[in-house]
Amino acid sequence: MRAIMKLALVAVLAVGVTPSGIAADIQPNVRSITHEQIEKKYATTDSRFASIDGVMLHYKDQGRGPAVLLIHGSMGDTMDWDGWIDVLSPRYRVIRIDLPGFGLSGEIPDGNYSIDRTLSLIDGLMDELGSEKFAIVGVSYGGPVAFRYAATRTERVTALVIMNSAGIEMGRQPVDKETGKRQFYASISSDAPVTQSFMEAALARSFADPSRIPPGMLQRKLDMMNVIDRGVEGDTMVKQYVRGNPERVLSHVLAPTLVLWGGAERSVPVSTADRFANALVHAKKVVKAIEPGGDHFMHVEHARETATTVREFLDANISSGP
Repeated sequence: MRAIMKLALVAVLAVGVTPSGIAADIQPNVRSITHEQIEKKYATTDSRFASIDGVMLHYKDQGRGPAVLLIHGSMGDTMDWDGWIDVLSPRYRVIRIDLPGFGLSGEIPDGNYSIDRTLSLIDGLMDELGSEKFAIVGVSYGGPVAFRYAATRTERVTALVIMNSAGIEMGRQPVDKETGKRQFYASISSDAPVTQSFMEAALARSFADPSRIPPGMLQRKLDMMNVIDRGVEGDTMVKQYVRGNPERVLSHVLAPTLVLWGGAERSVPVSTADRFANALVHAKKVVKAIEPGGDHFMHVEHARETATTVREFLDANISSGP
């Protein structure tokens, strides 16, 4: 893996589209757009970068009040949470990060993409930001990150929210008939570029109403997933992922917990919400809520509704102090 992570986008060439603001001097069938190009295109005035244990993390820090950390899932990045900020930031300090291997964050030089390493990076970032205690929200792949953090840092987590979370179920996804591999995992762990048609289908499976996919989201996901060595990172993440005994891990969570699921969720069946709720045997409080019509990306498709549910849960369960 290269010493310095550089991002790339080439998938769109397969369908004859040139991404706006990205140089066209890219090679077919490889991921070759630089990190500098992606950062120039997608970093905003709220973007911040911190070097934590040699890993460059991109994050945003907005609002005032008790801290809440938002953890995206697979295909995710900080911009997925844009619709939550107006709802949460008047009462909470909202911190959102790009996990290593996603968005504008850099590579992990020693190749350790385990969830345990991610937890230590979260420790380092929140220490640097002076946030000793905070609530943590995780969706999809961010769910295991969030609930493992809450289970192992019980004194630090004021509340936990897990949404359409992985960790118990592997998730439903198409399987390649020839290889028997799950197509999404195979795509993110391949050197070949992610194509526009693949991404269109992936987003369509994640929104109950594909017409509500925000403008620019398709292009952003293509840009951020098609990066130099990001296929290597994806392959490493898949290989280093250890499911373990999630119910046992969840039993160590003490913080009040909201299990929030989409009523139209297709990737991780809604029945999984009960398995999470039932495993949280030592949590101070467990609340289960269903977002009607919500699919896997309901935090984007139904941003205001889901953020309001989370805000009301936080209002009822954590202190209003800083």
